[in-house]
Amino acid sequence: MVTDEERKIYKAFGLKVSIHKVWQISSMMYYAELKAAGFALPKKLDNVVDDPNQMGGDFILNPGGEVSMVYCSKLPHDRPSVDELLPNLKKRAFKEPADDTA
Repeated sequence: MVTDEERKIYKAFGLKVSIHKVWQISSMMYYAELKAAGFALPKKLDNVVDDPNQMGGDFILNPGGEVSMVYCSKLPHDRPSVDELLPNLKKRAFKEPADDTA
């Protein structure tokens, strides 16, 4: 996990801020249903500069720093499942970088 208070990585991956998507009815309903089911809602972290209108994303980089998976969220709660992420991690992230010295 990376903390990027200046949002440099965020901008480099092309992620956006969207008041409309964050606060639309379907997003509010999603979080209301979680709350009604007894789940705790995400809380602001102490000492972290945050933008609640920021759209999320999930990225996997291999040991050589190459991006092997990009997933830009379409809605605040739109994230790949662990079952989607793990195969990418196993297949790509742990591959050794190519040896370009030969």
